[in-house]
Parts: sequence; structure tokens; C-alpha cells
Amino acid sequence: MNPGTRGLLAAVAAAAIAVSGWQWWRAREAVHAPTPAPAASAPADIAAPTAAAPIARPARPPDPAQAGYRQRRQDELRQRADAGDSRAACQLGVDLLRCADTSAAQQLLAGAEQNASAGLAPEQRAYMTRMEDRARQLIAECRDARSDAWRQGNRYLRQAALAGEPEAMYRYARGDSVLLDYSHLNTPEFDRWRAEAGNLLQLSFEAGYTPALFDLMTAYSDNSSPITGLIADDPTKARAMRLLVARLSGNPADPPASRDATLEPAAAALAAQWQRDYFAAVKTPLQRMPRVMPASFAALYGEEGSEASACSQ
Repeated sequence: MNPGTRGLLAAVAAAAIAVSGWQWWRAREAVHAPTPAPAASAPADIAAPTAAAPIARPARPPDPAQAGYRQRRQDELRQRADAGDSRAACQLGVDLLRCADTSAAQQLLAGAEQNASAGLAPEQRAYMTRMEDRARQLIAECRDARSDAWRQGNRYLRQAALAGEPEAMYRYARGDSVLLDYSHLNTPEFDRWRAEAGNLLQLSFEAGYTPALFDLMTAYSDNSSPITGLIADDPTKARAMRLLVARLSGNPADPPASRDATLEPAAAALAAQWQRDYFAAVKTPLQRMPRVMPASFAALYGEEGSEASACSQ
């Protein structure tokens, strides 16, 4: 595989893993706190420490100034969204959904005592301390969140998606609201999502929103997630998506698998058409894909400031 294409696809794979892990979060019996990629591995016996586990630090109360800022920001966004501002509706939907499910933060903190008592390498301990602090802050800030945060978050995200906001179309289609914790499968909101998601993901792609390219590539290849299961497999389009990735990364495409050789002319024509019609504004070579995490995950695992940048493009 061409090195440049391999690097871009590796980034895609990382993002896909993060999204898949979120989508199936509730389906697993147990969820472990993530670990960094340290220079040295932790000792093999860290799971069974002999020392008594220290008492975990309690969740600190939310900073009144920060809490007040968030409320004022939400009030401003709501006024703009209700007046028809689709970008404000997207931002408000993401912000509300941030507090609709804090289970990831709670589960991360469930292992805090064990992590603190284990003989972790300094860089691992520092990483886990940062993660635990972010989890405590998220839980504290969300303690007084609206009881209907999920329903309102879904409402505003869908409003923005139906208005044509590319990121909102992508987030809504991916299931950032209705698949948040798999407790909304018997709701009218889920039924609407199931009817709308496939088309909105396609429209996000046609709007030139690059992350949608990779979800569609997966959807045309298999049925490994709820959204991909809504879209019929299409080997020609799946191959065209891979060719489009190669074109956007500025690298030669890998040769097709033998079973796909006959699809190559049609796939190549589609890739060229899609680049011309939908991604002409993308500056090539594309080096890095944006990471679009669900709101509650971004609050924990995203880069600093990633929440504020949601729906800002």
C-alpha cells in the first residue's frame, strides 16, 4: 500500500474505532478505561496491587463562573436557533447532548482507585490523572443539566441537519443522539432517525464534509454499525470511495482486489466525478482527517477546545 494512503487510512481507522466503540458502548458487559500509548509498559501485576487503594478524590463542584457561562451560551444559542440559525442549532444540539449521557466518565472513574494504587509509569499516571480530572469536571458540570437534555439535543441537532448543516447531517445520521445509550430505540425520535439517516449521510457527503466519505465507504462495504446497516452494500461505490481517498491524499491508488478488477472503470469514473462535484474545494494532499467524536466522548477524549469548535465550519 502506498505510504501516504496508508497513513490517511490509518487515521480513518482510528476514527472509525472510536466511533464504533461509542456506538456499541452499552452493548458490552464491561467497559475499561482507556490507556495511553506509553514508552514503557506497565508492570504485569498492576491488576492485583498489595497496597490498600487510596480514596478517590471526590467530584469537585462546578465552577460557578463556568456554569454561568455555559448557561448564557446555551440561552444565546437557543434564541438564535429558534430564529432559524442552523449553525446555532447544531452547536446547541451538541452542547446539550454533552450532558445527556455521562456513563463514559462514570466508568472511567470506577477504575480510578485501582489505577492510583497500581505501579504505573509516571507518564501513564499523569495521563490517567488528567483523564480522571476531566471526568470529574464533566460529571460536576452536568449535575444540574436539563432533565430533557437528550430530547432537546436531538431536536436541535435534527433541526440543523434538516436545514442542511453538513456537520449536523453527519452527526445526526451517525446517531449521536438516538444511539447515545441504546435506551431510545422505542421512541418516535428513533423511528424518524431510521427513516432519515441514510439520506442525510449521503447529503453530508455531497456537501463535501469529508468524514462522511469514510462512513459511506464502510456502509457500502458491510453492515458493521447501525447506520451502515441502513445502506445497501455496493462494491462499486465502496471501491470508488477508496479511490477517492487516494485522490484526495494525492497518492496513487492501490490495485483492486482480483474480485473487484472488473469494477475498476466504473469506480474510477465515480471517484473522479465525486471529487469534481463534491470535494473540489478540498486542498490536496489531505494529510489529516478531523476527529468528530460524540459530544460526551469529546469532553473526555477530545483535544482541548474541540467542544467549542463543534459545528463551527
